[in-house]
Amino acid sequence: MKPPTSPMMARLDAALAAARHPVDAACVRAERAGLLARQGSLGEANTELQILRRDFAERPAAVVTVWICIVEAWIEQYSGRPSVGRDKMRRAQALSAAARLKPLQALSAAWLAHLGYMQDDFDDMAKYLTLALQLAAPDHHAARARAALVAASGYHWANRLDLAQPWYARAREHAVADADEALLSIVTFMMACHRCNHASRASIFGGVDTAEAHRAQAWLDASFNLDQWVGSAPQDSFVCTLRAQLYSAERQHAQALALYEAHLADADRQGLAHMRAVHLADQAWCRFHTGDANGARTDANAAVALIDPGMYVEDLAIACGRLDQVFEALGDTDAALRQRQMAREHWATHQTMMQTMIDLLGRALATEAY
Repeated sequence: MKPPTSPMMARLDAALAAARHPVDAACVRAERAGLLARQGSLGEANTELQILRRDFAERPAAVVTVWICIVEAWIEQYSGRPSVGRDKMRRAQALSAAARLKPLQALSAAWLAHLGYMQDDFDDMAKYLTLALQLAAPDHHAARARAALVAASGYHWANRLDLAQPWYARAREHAVADADEALLSIVTFMMACHRCNHASRASIFGGVDTAEAHRAQAWLDASFNLDQWVGSAPQDSFVCTLRAQLYSAERQHAQALALYEAHLADADRQGLAHMRAVHLADQAWCRFHTGDANGARTDANAAVALIDPGMYVEDLAIACGRLDQVFEALGDTDAALRQRQMAREHWATHQTMMQTMIDLLGRALATEAY
């Protein structure tokens, strides 16, 4: 089915056609390029960006320069280079503050909060979340939707869905008001990701949570269907590895293994190489349960070689926890004990980080009423 015309794109196209001043037109063109980037149309976004750079190379305007930095940051982020994107968004924040462009300062702050959250820099996340909410007008839907999503994601990651739900609702409300279907899509996707991760964690550290796995599957289906409907470019292999984790958590090992074998290499190319140890450990678990002990050992040893202290702590805990189970099943008691000890240490650190997240969000959002 052909996706419908994007309401937000239609609004921006109309605004671009109506713009009379070159700077006004450039700002709309930049926002349009940003929407393309967030929908996954990176080539088109880059083309629009080149036009902006060309038109304002000799006579730059501060507001256009800031918009260019923001769009560059989005392109880098959605190209799988979040650290570079974060640097560019910091520049946008600094330039907008210096030029007293309050709406763009609020927008860049909201995105810096998002990027801080994504990179486990919780202090930075809280700082910019507070700033975004202080600066954003009540009807600045783009900034407030992103800030609300950061709050919702942080609470959900910390296993406090009760605190996350009102912020998910607020993110959706602002996205609907802005006709921002790309933001609606990511709200649904983040909900699916967190539910998938919770189901996977439970299968390692707390027993199989079948109900959560079923809910995760439903949200993943909803996310994929919404991407198809709005015309976003979904990362199919990313979604398939999440499905594989869910199948594994539900002890449907053959189904999980088939997805890993078909999509793991593409998932690495789509920006998930940092999770390869997690995926290989889980693939080893699935191989063992489908009768391939030799393949399970090969995958487990490959996962061990990829364990890196620079990984996300949650990923370290999950990878080591699954490897403990694999080596125990293979009868390698010494290897299982090594992985078990590391898993416990990383899981304890992760639990401390979850409480830190809850505390920081509580302070950052203290003045915000639902």
